[in-house]
Amino acid sequence: MEEIILEVNKKFPYLKNPVMIAGFPGIGFVGKVAVDYLIDGLKAIKFATLYSIYFPPQVIINQDGTIRNPQNEFFYYKNKKTDRKAKNDFIIVTGDFQGVTGESQYKISEEIVEIAERFKVKRIFTLGGLGTGTIPQRPKVYGAATDIETVNQLKKFGVEFRPGGGIFGAAGLIIGMGMLRNIKGACLMGETHGELFDAKAGEAVIKKLVQILDIKIDIKAIEKKAAEMNKETEEIKKVIDEQRKQFEQSLKMEEEMKTRPLEYIR
Repeated sequence: MEEIILEVNKKFPYLKNPVMIAGFPGIGFVGKVAVDYLIDGLKAIKFATLYSIYFPPQVIINQDGTIRNPQNEFFYYKNKKTDRKAKNDFIIVTGDFQGVTGESQYKISEEIVEIAERFKVKRIFTLGGLGTGTIPQRPKVYGAATDIETVNQLKKFGVEFRPGGGIFGAAGLIIGMGMLRNIKGACLMGETHGELFDAKAGEAVIKKLVQILDIKIDIKAIEKKAAEMNKETEEIKKVIDEQRKQFEQSLKMEEEMKTRPLEYIR
């Protein structure tokens, strides 16, 4: 098998001034959740699939019991002709996994950026999570960008910036490699705990992106879906917290047993 295989459905679509938006599983699954909201909300159409030996060595079991290979997917959305104010069409990229090694991250990200270049994309937005170790009630959206002009633009929409640190994986590499090809880019990161699936942070990120790019989408539907997913996450969190509590109690009992003086029955 080749390192990377790109299967295109018939041919690439014709798109008007497309913006690329990418989100993958990562911290809190924020980027993946946010992009899935967008794909569902826009009813975006799949036009290409990427397979690679750099994904984990496994297959994925579908709901009907069949299997499929791990993949990254490319979707497009064309604004309606009646919406004359619409400035951009969209290419949306997501997938099951990121590359399993540093080298593979670069190779897969390069393939994604090359597709952006084929469509003459001038802006790329990647979506992800910023782990803080706490669970915020109202997640903030942080940003990083390839140029100061984009930074200032995003600040107008309430995106916060803080110096230092790094953006690991596809969320950072795609905009970094795009910058080498003179494609402007930015990463929007939802504030999240980091270890838990976070639908609320994904909602915060997609709401911010919708404002920035003036995307016409049903926000209420996204809020409803996020609330449902968040409820499921809360139930899982309760189970995890209870298990942790029981584990801590057992450790405490073990420590008490060690310090308790030995008693003999006569």
